[in-house]
Amino acid sequence: MSDTPSFLELQQMRTEAERLRDEAAEDRKAAAADREAAAYDRGQAERSLREKQTIEASVAKREKALKQAGEPEFLARMAAADKALAEAKALKADYDAAKHGAARALVEINEREKREQSAAA
Repeated sequence: MSDTPSFLELQQMRTEAERLRDEAAEDRKAAAADREAAAYDRGQAERSLREKQTIEASVAKREKALKQAGEPEFLARMAAADKALAEAKALKADYDAAKHGAARALVEINEREKREQSAAA
């Protein structure tokens, strides 16, 4: 027996080497796709973090402005404004109803006068 491999053994080794090469190429492709997906996910996470930080900063700024302006007084003014708006809407509804009633009364008066005039003629 010699240490030199036979032709058949060389062919088997070459086939095995080609199979391993192909598997390695597939693994490299999969790893590249995974790396690309991870980079995209990381970018999305960073964008989300920046958005959250921006929102938190604006909320903190608003809270500070409300405290400086006197938040309870501000809320009381808002409640008073909402109440006044509701009252104004109710008054407008009453006015519209009264206007509608007056218009109907005028129509009835006109019809009655026409009937009286035709009856008198």
